[in-house]
Amino acid sequence: MPRPADPAARERILDAAGKLFYTRGIRAVGMAEIVAAAGCGKNVLYRHFPSKDELVLAYLHRAAEQLDGSMDAAVAGLDEIPRAALVAVVREVADRVTARGYRGCPFRNYLREMRDPTDLPGRFAMTEVRGLRKRVDRLVAELDVDEPDLLADRVWLLVEGLYASAPYGDRKEAATTAVGLVQELLAAA
Repeated sequence: MPRPADPAARERILDAAGKLFYTRGIRAVGMAEIVAAAGCGKNVLYRHFPSKDELVLAYLHRAAEQLDGSMDAAVAGLDEIPRAALVAVVREVADRVTARGYRGCPFRNYLREMRDPTDLPGRFAMTEVRGLRKRVDRLVAELDVDEPDLLADRVWLLVEGLYASAPYGDRKEAATTAVGLVQELLAAA
């Protein structure tokens, strides 16, 4: 007699895969390890995710939902105050990179590890990175400043610098410095 479908299996597989991918990397984790960590059969995993790429893409989609939600919450109520929203964007990234257990941006990690921005997960990761850049560009465009493109580039370099510096040195100091620098840039603009 066949076992009834487990409605929580997909989420359990995604939870297990997400933890493994984030802590060890995509290449280091095999499907058999995910099956064991999720406590399901191989056939259940492949029913929900026919390939590793589809599982990776689902992991990245989940990360995007979480990160986009966190960013939206950071700028909530600041629609009419683009300067404050820009500071909030940088502060949100700073808070993220200083959080306990932070091991890098899932999209940047994927692109760095897999080095293929043309596969489906790679295109999605690039879209997410570019989406944050577009958010910065939109907020700067709302300001009445000379050289908005230059200001957007500088703010973006602070954001990228936070992500890049996370594995090294004092993350809290880098985060405080980045938030202070964006405030200085906006005051000087």
